[in-house]
Amino acid sequence: MAAKMGGVSEGDDVLARWSDGLLYLGNVKRVSVCACVCVQFEDNSEFWVLRKDIHSFSVGVEEVCCVCDAPPLKEPLINCLKCRHGYHPECHTPSIEPEADSNSWICRQCVFAVATKRGGAIKRGRFARLMQIMKLRLPYQLSSLDWDPQHLTNQQQCYCYCAGPGEWNLKMLQCGSCGQWFHEACTQCLTKPLLYGDRFYEFQCSVCASGPETIQRLPMSWVDLAHLVLYHLSLCCKRKYFDFDHEIMSFANENWDSLLLGSLSDTPRQDRCHNLLNALNSNKDRFVSGKEIKKKKCLFGLQVRAPPPLTSDSSPLITDPPINITQRRRSE
Repeated sequence: MAAKMGGVSEGDDVLARWSDGLLYLGNVKRVSVCACVCVQFEDNSEFWVLRKDIHSFSVGVEEVCCVCDAPPLKEPLINCLKCRHGYHPECHTPSIEPEADSNSWICRQCVFAVATKRGGAIKRGRFARLMQIMKLRLPYQLSSLDWDPQHLTNQQQCYCYCAGPGEWNLKMLQCGSCGQWFHEACTQCLTKPLLYGDRFYEFQCSVCASGPETIQRLPMSWVDLAHLVLYHLSLCCKRKYFDFDHEIMSFANENWDSLLLGSLSDTPRQDRCHNLLNALNSNKDRFVSGKEIKKKKCLFGLQVRAPPPLTSDSSPLITDPPINITQRRRSE
């Protein structure tokens, strides 16, 4: 007999929310008593996923609420048009309005499944509007989360509007008002995709703004830019050292407009090289050059593989190791 937990059984096809805020198709291989599910994904990789981040498919119209597992109360359950999961109106976040059309209503999970995407959530159309409404309330109590001293991670692995897992240094924005971290994929305010470790934004979430998110680019120095490019390359390429001309400078030039560099953005192409190279050679506390380790002098790496610090950071460098950034093909 297949093991079962919270409506999920071995062999079930499920959607699992990953730390990038996106949902990926997988198959349940094992379930445990500690609220974890082992899921095999389409690339045959297997990972343990928290039950809260697993979304199963429904066959037909459900007769119990998928949130509290209770049957209908005074009124029938409202079933989602897409996934067919049933909800008590008060169990869904936000509560389902009495005038909601039971033949066209779509649940929060399905709205986020459709609206989220790499580079930032969709900004136009029905699902974009529904997402904005859903984002006015979090589906959990922010005050109940147990944070580390630097307010980077919480024990519950609960972040963003989607309540999914997250990695603060992997394309997430921190709200300046509530301190919570939000996935790039779930935000609708970005004009350009984030780089890994890019925290040079002043961001306010929809909950704190009581409406659309607000965002403003913070000023960056040449040292910040060099640090950010090296950190992004180190996570993408899984190497420590990079050639200045062919990798560091090439990446900066190719992504110059996307970096939103403010006052630096008007720097002529011929002057960028001098400024970046000077930043790398003049900040030994952040960067290591090849000649210091008996390698080619045109190679540079980070002293500590950590995102560039903000001036508001209490500690100059956060030395937690980078987390797995395995990329998977998103299920359609």
